Amino acid sequence: MKKEIQKLLKDLEKKNKIKILFAVENGSRAWRMESEDSDYDVRFVFKKELKKYISIEQPNDVINASFDNSFKPCNPEGALIDISGFDIFKFVKLLLTSNPTVIEWLNSDIIYHGKQNKVLKHFAINNFNPIALYYHYKSLSKNNYLKYIKTGQHVTGKKYLYTFRGLINSKWVEVKNTIPPIRFTEALEKIDKIIPNSVLKDIKDLIELKKKGFEKDKIKNNYYLDKYIESFLKEEPKIKQKENPKNKEILNKELRNIILSYRKFR
Repeated sequence: MKKEIQKLLKDLEKKNKIKILFAVENGSRAWRMESEDSDYDVRFVFKKELKKYISIEQPNDVINASFDNSFKPCNPEGALIDISGFDIFKFVKLLLTSNPTVIEWLNSDIIYHGKQNKVLKHFAINNFNPIALYYHYKSLSKNNYLKYIKTGQHVTGKKYLYTFRGLINSKWVEVKNTIPPIRFTEALEKIDKIIPNSVLKDIKDLIELKKKGFEKDKIKNNYYLDKYIESFLKEEPKIKQKENPKNKEILNKELRNIILSYRKFR
């Protein structure tokens, strides 16, 4: 599948006249809780020719594409391969605000093309805003729980896992004050003293259920998991804001290096 994805990325480069700097997986496969039929969530960062940026009309900063199991373009719903890319300017601006999505792209260990920028990755690790990350992941947990689980309308193993991924990552940021691992399974192993063993066991059982392809099967509400989630959602975070100030010039300098390193594409 990697070769097929690389070909699709190369086609997108030609079609949009861009240079893809790096492309990674960021979804259940990157989190290591995929099933056999899980889709591929490919995310990439690109740049255009220098002259495109020096223009009255600014270039598009987002590129989206979806493909079916025959690698033909299709609607996003039901696509096997979902591809989305950010222009380097958009990516860096989001990084400055500690946007968790772009931080995850920098930390993904499933790489389809290129390499993550070391300067940007180092900046993310040393300058992220823990409060921003905490509330992002808590919001993911809250939205999934209230919309699908608490209502009882769409209770599945997948929805429980998405709820707990947000919860676990929030706890990780709060307690360890670092960026959570991209692998959800790794986070579970290293946060065992913070989360009750009974809860961890249920989460791991749900992961195995998902890997076997039963992620979308409706299940009954787990009273103990629901109670734990609701207790977490009522908590106020105990997070110390990092004292080191964000240095915009680091990003500005690297942005210039990236843009000026490729003046013309073939």
